[in-house]
Parts: sequence; C-alpha cells; structure tokens
Amino acid sequence: MSFFKKHAEILYSYIIGIVSLFTGLIILINLPMVHDLKDKGKIELHIHNVWDFINAFFAEIIRVMSNYIGNFPVISAILIILFGVAVILIGFALLRTTKYDYDVSIFFLVIGILFFIITLILMTQVYSFFAIIFIIPFVIHIGYIVYKDELNQKHRKYHYLLIIFSYGMSYLITQIVLYGRIDSDEIIPIDILSVNTFFILMWLLGQMSIWNFLFLRRSLPLTKQELGEEEPELSRASKDTVTNQTKEHLKNLQDKTTEFTRKTRRSVDIQKLRDKKDKFIEKWKNIIDIQEDDIPNWMKIPKWVKSAYVEIFCGVVLLFFTIIEFNNRNALFVSGNWEISQTQYVIEWITLLLLMFIIIAYILTTITNFLRNKFYYLQLFMISLLFFKLVTEFMNIMVHGLLLSIFITPILLIMLIAVTVSFIIKLREPSRD
Repeated sequence: MSFFKKHAEILYSYIIGIVSLFTGLIILINLPMVHDLKDKGKIELHIHNVWDFINAFFAEIIRVMSNYIGNFPVISAILIILFGVAVILIGFALLRTTKYDYDVSIFFLVIGILFFIITLILMTQVYSFFAIIFIIPFVIHIGYIVYKDELNQKHRKYHYLLIIFSYGMSYLITQIVLYGRIDSDEIIPIDILSVNTFFILMWLLGQMSIWNFLFLRRSLPLTKQELGEEEPELSRASKDTVTNQTKEHLKNLQDKTTEFTRKTRRSVDIQKLRDKKDKFIEKWKNIIDIQEDDIPNWMKIPKWVKSAYVEIFCGVVLLFFTIIEFNNRNALFVSGNWEISQTQYVIEWITLLLLMFIIIAYILTTITNFLRNKFYYLQLFMISLLFFKLVTEFMNIMVHGLLLSIFITPILLIMLIAVTVSFIIKLREPSRD
C-alpha cells in the first residue's frame, strides 16, 4: 500500500495509457464491424455460449462508439493509440523527474474534463437526455476532491453522505427512465451492461486524471522565498499536507469574506436565533415526553442486543434472498441458446452476482468494524450501494411493474426493510475520524 501511495500518479498514468491503447486496438481490429454498425439501431447477433455473449458485449460498445467515429474510424483509432502511448511515456517521465510537473498537471486537467464529457455522452445512449442529471454528482465529487484539504475533517462522514446521496438520487432517476426505455423497446438489455461498464471505466479514468492534476499542482513550490537561492529537489512523497499555495488562497478568501461576515453578524442577532431554536426544541421535548416506564417491556430492546448484531442479521437476510434469486437465474443462464433479445436473464444473473459480492463485503466490513474498529467508511459505502439499489428496484416495480425487476415483490419488501434498518443504523452511528 505504501508503494501505491508513493507512486499513485505514475500508476494512474500507466492505467490511463493502457486503457486508451487497448481501446484503440479494439477499434482497429473491428474496423469492418464499425462500418457495419454505423447508424444501426440494434445489432443482429446470435448468442449460443459465453464467448458469443462476450463478443456481443464488445459489439455494443463498438456500436455506440461507431456513432461518433464511424466516418473516420482508422484516424480515431490511431489518435487514441498515440494518446495512450503518450500518457504511458508521461508516466515514465514522472518516474524519472519532477521537472515537467506543472505542464503535465495541465494536461491531466484537460483529459480529466474530456473523460467526464465522454462519460456523459456515452450515458445519453442509455439514459437519453436525463444523463445530464449526473453533472450534479460529478461536480460535487470533483469539488470534494479539489477542496478536501480545506474541509473540516470532523465532518468527513457528512461529506461522503452528500456525495453518496447525489449519486444515489441520480441513479434512481436515471434507472426509472432507463427501464421505461427498455419497456418501450427503445434500447436492448445488453446496452445496460456494456455501455454502463464502459462509462464507469471512463468515470474512473476521469477521477484518476483529476487526482493527478491536483496532486502534481500541490507538489510544486510556488514562490522565490519557497525556492530559496537554489532550486530544491521537488518531492511528491507527502500527500496529506496542505501546500502553501492552498493556504495562501484560503487566507485571501478569509480576508475577503471577513468584512462581509462582520456586516452580516451586525444585521442578524445570532443569539436571538439560538434562543428561538432552543425554545422550539424544548417545546417539542415537553410534548413528546416519553419516559422509560412508558414503554412496555416487550417493546424494549434487550441490553445485550447491539447495533452490529442487527446489521449482521440484516446482511444475512439480504444474502439469503439474493442467493435464492441467483440460483433461479443460474439455471436459465447455463441452459439453452440465447438470442440478443433474451439477454435480460443474463443481465439479471450478473446483477445478482455483483449484488452478492457487495452483500458479502458489507457483512465482512460490519464484522471487522465491530471487532477491530476498521473499515467504517467502506461499510458505509457498501450499505449505501445496497440501499439505493433496492430502493431503485422497488421504485421500478411501482412505475413499470414487476417484469423488469430482479426480485419478486414480497422478497423485495423484506429486503428493503432489512437494508433500510441497516442504513438508518449506519446514519445514526457517530463518525470515526
């Protein structure tokens, strides 16, 4: 892990370059398919085995890309390959010297923005115009990355929750739109798997690029006073400190806002507002005055029951019903011949498999967090993923009916109750910073 932290910007450069190189090679290898699929609404493939399904997976990605590069696929492929090679060479340069950090940081900023734009464009192939909603979580997420050092670390849980809820609500809205388009035969189910996988990859590359930009900029000395008479050896070893540049910008911002803050405080009686708030809270406490004796014994939670036990139990419930549904889909997945219009079963099989992995990860992180006080935020991310996934499934049943859901309604309701209980427990649990 220490090696990764010390060389993250170099490894990210290699990953971006290799993925770009691989993408360009795929286009070159499949030039005939690019020409054939240009301006085609649906591909015509027959799936008889897993290998055919993999080919169909890449065919959908090529079909989407052919809408934009169909007129000049060779030039596009060569440019993408050259771009990949250039980024790999930049990674080698970063490994040898820090001389070009400023210029390279600008380069990563530009390609980071381009990756996010490409992600949104690809998402419109599946989510139509509603893909624009994802601009909100993208901006919030990038803003957090940019201003992470200036934010109060004691509120890190709330920062993460803001990012989680922005992505979760965007996912909920776009999935409702997506299943509506599937129901009306505007897109085919395999689009969900292939294009979404590709856009997640582009999103990750964008995150890596923005991270490289910020880190390279923050690692540079800024003024002659900092440089001294001799130019020091630049270092990227310290990643958790706020640079003088950041502090200087923050100081200027504080100076500019001080006068405005003073004027605001003169016009607003803060103490009066606090008194009103305390009075309001006290009023409702008096109205809702429930003593321990008012609660029947059968409603009291036993003292030996801890929140971690409830979370583990809820996780086991989720895993149990997911395994049942996965077993049902597994029989369909491994038998018979598949046409492209029947890939909904395959999508459900893969979705349930990924869901099982997430539930298992949630159970393990819950146990580890309880026993060793580790992986608190990883557990928060896992339960958030499960919560928004199951809520989305429920909303799709309400809007589009049971046909497109991976769970039947009774099972989904039980799972929704379990995941909601776990999610609320996690929200109420104090953060561990």
